[in-house]
Amino acid sequence: MEIRKLSTPEDYLDAENVQKVVWHFPDREIVPLNELVVMQKNGGHVFGAFDGRKMTSFCFGVPAYKDGTTYHYSRMLGVMPGYQDSGIGYTMKLKQREFVLKQGLDLIVWTFDPLQSRNAYLNLEKLGCVIREYAVNIYPGSNSLQNAGMESDRFSPEWWIATRRVKERIAGKRPAYDLKAYPAALETRVSDGGWREPVEVKTKRRDRRFSVEIPDDIDSLKQADLALAQRWREATREAFVAAFKKGYVVHGFASIPEVGRRRSFYLLEKGYQAR
Repeated sequence: MEIRKLSTPEDYLDAENVQKVVWHFPDREIVPLNELVVMQKNGGHVFGAFDGRKMTSFCFGVPAYKDGTTYHYSRMLGVMPGYQDSGIGYTMKLKQREFVLKQGLDLIVWTFDPLQSRNAYLNLEKLGCVIREYAVNIYPGSNSLQNAGMESDRFSPEWWIATRRVKERIAGKRPAYDLKAYPAALETRVSDGGWREPVEVKTKRRDRRFSVEIPDDIDSLKQADLALAQRWREATREAFVAAFKKGYVVHGFASIPEVGRRRSFYLLEKGYQAR
């Protein structure tokens, strides 16, 4: 597929359509053509991936500044249905990295739902991000499909794009984790409905490392048992907020097989250095 900067009115209208299809945004939540053009022409980027004339993915971001650090904020990356396992999302992130390095910046930041295991694996294991910030209900009142029925809590991954860690992940060099070295900060069990459910959050741990489990497929769980999905939100929120206050950093993501499903775990270490 061809990946390039958007340049025509038709390109930008296609980007509006991707937002509607991927996230089911209402009109008030769509980033429109006018704003995308402004970003493209003023230090940001708006890329599209095309299969022939069809836009299969788009992403955009802008330079940002916070607490004395200049970085690039990746606002949105969407992949159309039918292309979500093609690797195009990963390829778009690499295109974004190339653009930001040319700007002379070394950090890209964005947000994602901590309960989305596929995004967690991409961000931590394939791209090499680290995470030390948790925002509670960052988009109150959002009507997007992803937020339906639940508060929009978000992680803010840090992608230090010039580091050895990131270069190794992009090259496919990923560590093998021993989950025994990461005691559970969130105890779980299998519910009567066959889903894993949170039982107890252990926020007073003093281990240098520990793990926090999440559902392996939160979207399926929301459809089957929204109340249980909300309990996962509350339990993991408690675990992560407490951990980040104590200086723990999410640096890895691992999963293990279980009958009919998999179990997924974030891996945290106190004082982990990303650079």
